[in-house]
This record gives sequence, C-alpha cells and structure tokens, in this order.
Amino acid sequence: MPVPALAEPLVDHQKQFQAAVDVIQNLPKNDSYRPSYEMMLRFYSLYKQAMCGPCALPRPGFWDPVGRYKDAWSSLGEMSKENAMAAYVDEMKKVAQKVCIQLISFIYFSLK
Repeated sequence: MPVPALAEPLVDHQKQFQAAVDVIQNLPKNDSYRPSYEMMLRFYSLYKQAMCGPCALPRPGFWDPVGRYKDAWSSLGEMSKENAMAAYVDEMKKVAQKVCIQLISFIYFSLK
C-alpha cells in the first residue's frame, strides 16, 4: 500500500496580506517604531495595487502633495495583485525585524 505524501499547506496570500495590513495600520502614530514616510508611501502603493490593480488615475500636478501617493502607486506599473500582496508582506517583515532589533538594543542598553 503506498504511503500518502504529506501535502505542503497552501499559503493563503490574502490572509497574510490582511494580517500585514492590520499590523501596519495599528502601529503607534508617533513612535520610534513608525516606518519612515517613504516606507509608508511604499505600503500605500502596494496596498492600492493589491486591492485595485494598476493605477489608472492621471498623474497629479507638481504642487499636489497628496499626489505623491498616486505617483508611488503608479510606479508599480503592471505588478499583479498577488505580487503586490506578497511584496507588502515582505516589507512588513522588514519593519517587524527592525522593531525587534530596536527593542533588543533598548533592553540590552537599559540593563547595562
């Protein structure tokens, strides 16, 4: 009788993506663990790409500060929704790693 192969669990990109979105959206607004403005632009653009697909909005005017969000989204081009979700999760992992390193450093130097 053949032994059934263990099936590797399928990764649910949407669940991982939603969990990553929840983490980023719930970070303290004014804290040292908050990602930079550029990183938040990256999260915004990946989120919009994952939810809406490629940006079809006209390019904003030069003096439009809110328009930078649209430019960031538009810069992703034809990236698929699935790839945008995966990239969002990867970026969130980088932020989480940075936060862990900051916490460890803080604890280490607090104990000295």
